[in-house]
Amino acid sequence: MDELSGKPHFPPPLGPLKGERTVNPRRRLAPLLPPPKLVLLPTPLPQSVLRKCAFTATHTLSVHIIPAAYPRAGSPPDRVEAKEDRKKWLKATMDRMFWEKKEAEKVFPDPKANIRVAEEGIWGTLLRIRRNRSVADEVIQGPKGITLIATHPIGFHKEIWEPTFQHLIEMTENSSSRIRIDEIWSIEAVNHGDAALLNGLHIPKLPDRSDYGRDIANFVIYHLPEARDALGKDLPLKLPRLSNITATSRVKNGFTDRHVIAMGHSLGGDATALAGISYPKLFNSLILMETTLYPVSNSGSKRKPAIFMSTIGRRSSWPSKEEAKKAFLKAPMFQKFDPAVLHAYVEHGLYEDKTTGEARLKCNPAWEASEFAEVRTMNEGWELLPTLSDNVGLRWVMGGREDASDLVGGPKVAALTVWRRPKNNSNVLIPGAGHLVVQEKPKEVAEDIKLFLTHELVTSRKEQSKL
Repeated sequence: MDELSGKPHFPPPLGPLKGERTVNPRRRLAPLLPPPKLVLLPTPLPQSVLRKCAFTATHTLSVHIIPAAYPRAGSPPDRVEAKEDRKKWLKATMDRMFWEKKEAEKVFPDPKANIRVAEEGIWGTLLRIRRNRSVADEVIQGPKGITLIATHPIGFHKEIWEPTFQHLIEMTENSSSRIRIDEIWSIEAVNHGDAALLNGLHIPKLPDRSDYGRDIANFVIYHLPEARDALGKDLPLKLPRLSNITATSRVKNGFTDRHVIAMGHSLGGDATALAGISYPKLFNSLILMETTLYPVSNSGSKRKPAIFMSTIGRRSSWPSKEEAKKAFLKAPMFQKFDPAVLHAYVEHGLYEDKTTGEARLKCNPAWEASEFAEVRTMNEGWELLPTLSDNVGLRWVMGGREDASDLVGGPKVAALTVWRRPKNNSNVLIPGAGHLVVQEKPKEVAEDIKLFLTHELVTSRKEQSKL
């Protein structure tokens, strides 16, 4: 059993492990540069980007935008367009995109793939939840406040975390809690949610998952305001880029005014792991939830084409959000969702198409499906996990159901993955949860986050001070 929670976990493996063929991974995320120019923002801005409201009695919610990490990985400049012969179109589109992705990952891609690096920067969107009063005067976990950085799975959005955040804040604001959450940032993938509305036709046809990791680093290094300028305060819609002096100091020395904990789920977990490996000084700890990191020997899964086909062919519009929700509830996946999570998915994942009046997915099915053309980054992340600094605390939150890890090859693969960086590491299996653990069990996930943060920032520090 997991010592921290008392729940089931994957025990450490016994004996030597089978070796894996190297994928010659990119050892670090690509450099971050200021974009020479940015795509124009839509006018007027979507109302969802201007959202600001009370989140709880103690915290306020707002949305912010920044230039996304630049440059992005190369991608063909054309767009996916539906054809009349749907079945043939789906198969042909999948075959073409899988081939283009393989070519994009080569040093010398086939010229017919027409791989290009976009010259214009695109936009990133972030959800911020901040405590109305800084904890600096409430020396509980120490003089530095807690800042959480969250990322989401494929097909979701920054708001999908809101039910988990609400539970977490309720738990940590309890008088018996020894920690408080100063600030939470949820970073949206550039082809999902509000970011998709801002970037539109400029969204790369074929994303590289490492760019989501670069988006995390780009925000934390260049756009996360200094604590003295942010905690307990409102911030502008567009967050300014910080000086190179500040950025360099953060990369080399970390933060003197914050505890920064990054947590990612599935796609977001892959990105979070890569950000932590490349920039270990930025993060006190990582909380990885059902990542899709797996060894190269599992890369031949026959499920990937099926997932791609079902995703790119999914319905994308309904007469209303109410009708969309009814349709979602007919699907077994959505039936397992916590009601508050399903509400957040519908409310923030769809928008009103002004042309038709329909409720339409913010994340076009072609953009969602394009994420499943990726293999390299997951293999790279898996291979590089042992290189994550031992100074970075590591917590794995996994689904407890037998099918939770089917995407990576099953529980045996997941059990090995969570122990690839064995020191300063623990994991938990959330009973009854599948791969979408955050969507199915938001309260239980929040409970584990609180347990881990309390252990990392209060309990373990007290124990160390006695030595």
